[in-house]
Amino acid sequence: MSAIAVPIATFVFVKRHALAWIAGGFIVYVSVACDPLVAVAQTAQDASHAQPIDWQTSPLDLDLRGMNGERYAFHCPPGKPAQSRVTGSGPYTDDSSICTAAVHAGRLHGKNGGDVVIEIRPGQASYAGSEENFVRSANSDRAWSGSFVVLRNEDYSNP
Repeated sequence: MSAIAVPIATFVFVKRHALAWIAGGFIVYVSVACDPLVAVAQTAQDASHAQPIDWQTSPLDLDLRGMNGERYAFHCPPGKPAQSRVTGSGPYTDDSSICTAAVHAGRLHGKNGGDVVIEIRPGQASYAGSEENFVRSANSDRAWSGSFVVLRNEDYSNP
């Protein structure tokens, strides 16, 4: 990661792969090595600093579609799974709640919350629903453009 400071007058646009903020009359521009999601989610290499999310947040909300093979760590607060917000049984559609999918997959208990790591996958032609860990996931017979899986604890590091 590199950082440069430029006068505000010369700063025009912050691309998706950068972070910027104003500091002492300058905009501090931080390049994140073309990873557009560092501001949104920490990679699984740094799961101890998982990005806090809520029970409604999905990978699609975070613009993770197409980042196939990438792993991201999140922190789910204690709470209740959003029953109507999960489709599939692993892989899940990328509009599914990350925290609810983690409970469905047996990687998280809603009452405790905790850290979860997901891996982004390509979409599938269909998704089979099931009932696991008191969460019922929906079926979908239509193709969807993005998916994710919830990883086991021993799979939390990047390959």
